[in-house]
Amino acid sequence: MQVWQDTFKELKSQYMLRSVERLDQIDDLLERIAKAPSDSSLIRDLMRQFHWLAGSGGIYGFPQITKLGTHGEGLCENLLQNNRPITKPDWDKCKALLEALRAAFSPDDDPQRSTIQKEMPRVEKDSVDVVVVDADQSNFLMLTRLLEEQGMVIRSARLASAGLASITEKMPKALIIVLPLPDGSGYELVERVRALPGGQEPVIIMVCREAGFLDKVQAIHCGADGYFEVPVDWEALSQRLRYLLDRNKPGMYRVLSVEDDPDQAEFIRAVLESGGYEVKVIMDPLQFEEALLSLKPDLVLLDIMLPGITGFELARYLRQDERYATLPILFLSTQNQLDAHIESARAGGDDHLIKPIAPSLLLSAVASRLERARFLKNLLHRDGLTRLLTHGAFMEAAQGVISQCKRTVDKLACLIILDIDRFHVINQRFGYATGDKVLTTLSNLLRQRLRQSDLVGRYGGEELIVVVEDLEEYDAVNLATRLLEDFSAIEHRAPDGSSFTATFSAGVAVFDPKVMDLERWRRLAEQALTAAKAGGRNCVMKAQIGRR
Repeated sequence: MQVWQDTFKELKSQYMLRSVERLDQIDDLLERIAKAPSDSSLIRDLMRQFHWLAGSGGIYGFPQITKLGTHGEGLCENLLQNNRPITKPDWDKCKALLEALRAAFSPDDDPQRSTIQKEMPRVEKDSVDVVVVDADQSNFLMLTRLLEEQGMVIRSARLASAGLASITEKMPKALIIVLPLPDGSGYELVERVRALPGGQEPVIIMVCREAGFLDKVQAIHCGADGYFEVPVDWEALSQRLRYLLDRNKPGMYRVLSVEDDPDQAEFIRAVLESGGYEVKVIMDPLQFEEALLSLKPDLVLLDIMLPGITGFELARYLRQDERYATLPILFLSTQNQLDAHIESARAGGDDHLIKPIAPSLLLSAVASRLERARFLKNLLHRDGLTRLLTHGAFMEAAQGVISQCKRTVDKLACLIILDIDRFHVINQRFGYATGDKVLTTLSNLLRQRLRQSDLVGRYGGEELIVVVEDLEEYDAVNLATRLLEDFSAIEHRAPDGSSFTATFSAGVAVFDPKVMDLERWRRLAEQALTAAKAGGRNCVMKAQIGRR
């Protein structure tokens, strides 16, 4: 809070200095208008000066400035709309407004005057809740110290049952399990957590006290995101945990603001940056296209009255481009007339905010629109039935994995394509709704058994596709085989109450950065899948690299 108070104090000091210059500019414009009352460009410049004061006065603790500026802006706008010269009574009104503005800027130490300064909400970092299940807890204090230094809150349990009860009561952000446990398998604990509502979200790390006891494939199979063997470098473990937690966070949102008033521009930047956003402010609308391409914003904040162009026109420019069809657009203006709100909606705006705006309202409006946009974007990238990545989204993400493999020596990645066996028979015998449930069951199993860092998507029809990193081909085949065993053991319910089982076939291909691109990698996995089908189904085959 103190940081915001200091920032606001500095912004207000700069605003006061610029306002003195602005009032002198108004005085100069009035003198020029007196000599050329029909010059619409001078009246337009005068309106812009009043407009800036109307938008910024209330922000910096001068509500009377906003009131007087709004009055002056409306007077000039009326003259321009009616295309008439300024008369002596009009000029006298503007002159009186100028004197009133000078008086309104007189020193005033009334603490109630700057309420916006106090309205800035405290921005606190989200604490990370971590459950540690460790029967011995000999290293608990050391691990707790390392994690608490990173702002994490620790809950501990000595038994698997106690850990599960604690997790069920409140799902943590992360779970660390130290094996062995006296009352059950740590692997079963992970599987039970993953099966809980919201159980796909926590980062899970397993630690083994007995060398060789924790098999990498078994850890991945049960749904853990990583494992360490004793002796453990606890600092490395805490760093790995932080990496996995940060990896799951959405990137910093980017906001592009088009605002030609420097006082408003700095205020917007300060408020949004305090909320954790990356902010770019441009004062010249001619830089808009370049800023769009360089920043790739997640939200655009537009003033309506801009030099040479309006915010409405910029919004229409965005909406005619498919790339920006879902980009949130917020208008921030002094114009509160019904016509302005209607025009905002017609131009494709998502909200119409009125200056001066309280910091808390600006942050809330931006946050809510960004969250909605993130949700819509997620819908576009997720298959409606399985909630896995769509074909296009998966291929785009897989291309990113390929880029990493080409940059990093010894980076491993395997592609697995799974196809439910005789799926058309299931549809014909039990109905398409039952077939959808079988496909959904397999997708849920993959989400539960694979790491959060693994890519899982719907390849097409009854085919699913997976990229697992940091596994040799042998381990990837074993992983797919164990998934097949789990899936084939599940009993599916038919509409008549009977039950049946299903299997899948799978093809596995390891990526070779020297000779492969995405298409070659995919084709090899498909060939392996075809071989599995030809070999009798219900099996996993690895690709023959020499085949074309």
